[in-house]
Amino acid sequence: MAQEAPPRSKIPTKSPQPARGAASCRLGRARRTARRSIFAGGTGRAATRGGRPVIELECGITVYPARKKHGCWRAVWHENGERQQCEAASEEKLAARLAKVAERLEADAPNMTLRGADLIAFYLSADRLPVQRQWSRKHAHTQRRLCERFAAPVVGAVLCQDITTRHMQQIVNAAPTPGEGDRVRGMISALVTAGLQGGYLASGRLAQVHRQAGDRALPPPRASAAGESALWIDPAEVPADTDVAALGQALATGLHGDHDELMAVTAAYSGLRWGELAALTIGQVDAARREISVDRKVVEVAGHLFVEAPKNRKYRRTIYPRCTPAGYPLAERLAARLEQARAEQAAGTNPVGLVFPSPTGKYWRSSNFNRNVLQRAYRAAGWRDADGNGR
Repeated sequence: MAQEAPPRSKIPTKSPQPARGAASCRLGRARRTARRSIFAGGTGRAATRGGRPVIELECGITVYPARKKHGCWRAVWHENGERQQCEAASEEKLAARLAKVAERLEADAPNMTLRGADLIAFYLSADRLPVQRQWSRKHAHTQRRLCERFAAPVVGAVLCQDITTRHMQQIVNAAPTPGEGDRVRGMISALVTAGLQGGYLASGRLAQVHRQAGDRALPPPRASAAGESALWIDPAEVPADTDVAALGQALATGLHGDHDELMAVTAAYSGLRWGELAALTIGQVDAARREISVDRKVVEVAGHLFVEAPKNRKYRRTIYPRCTPAGYPLAERLAARLEQARAEQAAGTNPVGLVFPSPTGKYWRSSNFNRNVLQRAYRAAGWRDADGNGR
């Protein structure tokens, strides 16, 4: 007789609890993730307050859990040499409030609570750099102009911790031309670097922006040879001896005659920059050795002229030939000009003893010399056309 199988009890497979919606599940996961992101680096330690444990975060924040079920969570930390604290009704709310605090402490950036105007002031401060790395007067003026015109209107009132790449993109997009956009982009890069060093910013990604044309016209991209350096200059673009001679002859027929021709030839064959040429004095030229000591330059900043050390504060000596390849007697003409400048200085018409003074016996302004002297000579020598295009 076959035995019957014992009865099998049914195991319930459905949860008696009501199912939670998908949105509720996602919210719960998000809260747990946010809490873990702040408290993940914590380690418990014995507390002296009620015998309950506390959470110590690696960034220096101590979290005190609530004493009772609906009590407040509290966090304590030290910032800028002062004891700080905050409270929240739950662990999740406290974690949200501590997110920015943890970012500042982990980056050691206490100045992130200041405004963008304070960041700009720190960037432009002369005390930020050591003496040997101080900006030149002209560069300092340019950076101040760019900050005041483009950066301050966008981030001046924003907390440094709230500055995003969107703000930086807005700054560089405000530049009216591609060239100005490159200058603004360079300013932003230096500003972000200074902010990271000074504890105003925590992310170097803020500098990763470029000018976006939008509905504005873009210049066509320039093609270059493979492997060619960006500093490469085509030899065809360098004025030849005949080009310099043609420019000198065009200058000789101008208002100041041989004086301007000598000025151009001296610049071409001695390697002096414009500011160094305009500031050249009698005492800097050794006619016997055909040697020039370059120890100063003149710069124009906001309409004012200043005499300061040469570029990069580097003094140097340079020489010039007795005669140019085109046959111009440079040494003879320059020696004669030195004697003439000494006579002008003695008469009081050239007080500084400039080798190439303006008609009033003072320093030339580059804009005046370009407009009154060079432009006409460029066209006469064939360097540029009537529209100003060319070299």
